[in-house]
Amino acid sequence: MKNQSIDKSGLGSLGGVCNTHTKIHSEALRGCVAPSLTTYKDVVYNIKEYQQDYEIIKANKDKAIHKKRLWSNLDNNKLEYYGLTKTQLDLTDKKLAIQKSFLNSSYLYDKLSGKRIPLSDLIISANHSPKRYYGEIQNRVNTLIGEAENRELTPIFMTITLPSEYHPFKLHNKTLVKNPKYNGTSPREAVKVLTKRFAKLRNDRAFRDIYKDERIYFRVNEPHKSGTPHTHILYYVPKDRIEHITKAFKRLFPQKGNDIQLDLRNAGAYVMKYVNKTLPNSKGKKKSKVDRYLNAWYSHNRITRFSSSRTLAPIYLYRLLYRDYSLKALTRVKKEGRIKCFASVDEPDKILEIFDGDELIYMKNENFSLEKHRGEL
Repeated sequence: MKNQSIDKSGLGSLGGVCNTHTKIHSEALRGCVAPSLTTYKDVVYNIKEYQQDYEIIKANKDKAIHKKRLWSNLDNNKLEYYGLTKTQLDLTDKKLAIQKSFLNSSYLYDKLSGKRIPLSDLIISANHSPKRYYGEIQNRVNTLIGEAENRELTPIFMTITLPSEYHPFKLHNKTLVKNPKYNGTSPREAVKVLTKRFAKLRNDRAFRDIYKDERIYFRVNEPHKSGTPHTHILYYVPKDRIEHITKAFKRLFPQKGNDIQLDLRNAGAYVMKYVNKTLPNSKGKKKSKVDRYLNAWYSHNRITRFSSSRTLAPIYLYRLLYRDYSLKALTRVKKEGRIKCFASVDEPDKILEIFDGDELIYMKNENFSLEKHRGEL
């Protein structure tokens, strides 16, 4: 009887097909036993289910490792803010410093004019061009709200949190202590759980009769002090659906910490308050220690700060055409079907030309090349 080894793809190589006992020999899953596949037919027809079991085992292993490391850091007094250690902060700062050095020392070189444009002057990033990034977010929020008000929609504000098992710590006498219910979910995976919960609300019967263009939202992800994320959503809906949505929200999210607010006097200022909290780099002053850890929390865990409904023109398109179109105008012509994008067959993400009707409004400039400044890292 031979063992059957399975690689990380779940396909592996078959050392025998009858009465085999399967073990996964991956370093990450050492000691985890996968389900038995006893015949060739089992292997061929059940490999999808086998792969699903493999992924569950791997996820549970990752959770156990994350939980052990996090609680060990608490025991050794290494945790600072948002579940991060000083070492993790330093590593994140080092990574961002390397990125900044690359952007400052790399240029787009125009072969015709001989001009060099630093990449740092072009990029829009929460870490490397926070003021430009903040301006773009403000533009998105204002345009979304303008679209909503034109449709005479009513704002509601929601906060969705995760139950106790997603929180590694509890607060006891102003001190963090271990939460015995914690399941080991990392902040990055917890954001995915929040996204699924939000999707469950959007797919509820309370939303079914609302047209897509009458469901406009802007979402902000933010950490608790323990590092577990929660999410805030500014949602615009028809006024006659608010009662149904409120009931659905309370039915789906009954636990403490979830909240829905209906009386918003200045919805734009309300949501921008949360945007400001998540962008400490845009404040234009020296960051506090807490601000540094907050910013590192997003980078270290690779968590997106903001997202929104697909009400507006895609942001990648706006960044190509912002000199000629406001976000509002671009959204209008995009919905009218006037915008046509043409990309490379070999590189479908590489846009070569954009037309507004029959008018060419963008062409990728092949005269530019990326250069590294001599003497720089």
